[in-house]
Amino acid sequence: MTGAPDDRIFAGMRVSAPAAATGTEIRWMRFVPGTALVAWTASLALRQNPWSFLDWINLAFHEAGHLFLLPFGETLHFLGGTIFQLLIPLGLTAHFLIRTSPISASVCFWWFGQNFLGIAYYMADARELKLPLVGGGENDWNHLFYEWGLLGEESVRTLSATTHGVGVAFMAVACLWMIFLALPAELQDLLTGRRTGRYPWLQILCSQRE
Repeated sequence: MTGAPDDRIFAGMRVSAPAAATGTEIRWMRFVPGTALVAWTASLALRQNPWSFLDWINLAFHEAGHLFLLPFGETLHFLGGTIFQLLIPLGLTAHFLIRTSPISASVCFWWFGQNFLGIAYYMADARELKLPLVGGGENDWNHLFYEWGLLGEESVRTLSATTHGVGVAFMAVACLWMIFLALPAELQDLLTGRRTGRYPWLQILCSQRE
């Protein structure tokens, strides 16, 4: 009874490890969220008010930005909210790229783009001042546009529309990025071809440990 157990006793109990995904399989756990994100992007882009639950998080970073940049002058104080709500998701995008996690980076980049929609909506209210503000404070963009001589109706409309368009473009790029990462490895190689050698940043966007 003290000898080594007979391997034959356990032969039928061994469970083989799950087969690794081949280069011809779609990564459905990425593809499905990616396509869902496309639908959500379209929904947010077409709304007059693009508010979503994410904006509660964005609002926290926005207010933190005002506090952190308060000592650096009035202009940076008013810009601080926008700077921080963009800097946090962009910084996380860079963080995940450095850690070779492009799927996480693509989600954070989508979040970066989503922030532009809220900023554009806030900009559009710079003249009418109808939006309720935290603590009943001053609209950042009313102050900034006035300071920069851009508070005219046409200027506000153009700048808010441009900001909205930039945000939608970033969100669309992030969706395509996520869907690309869900494609079979062979198809990824076919699409990128020799470009990864010519453009090293493509390798950073595509290489993954996940």
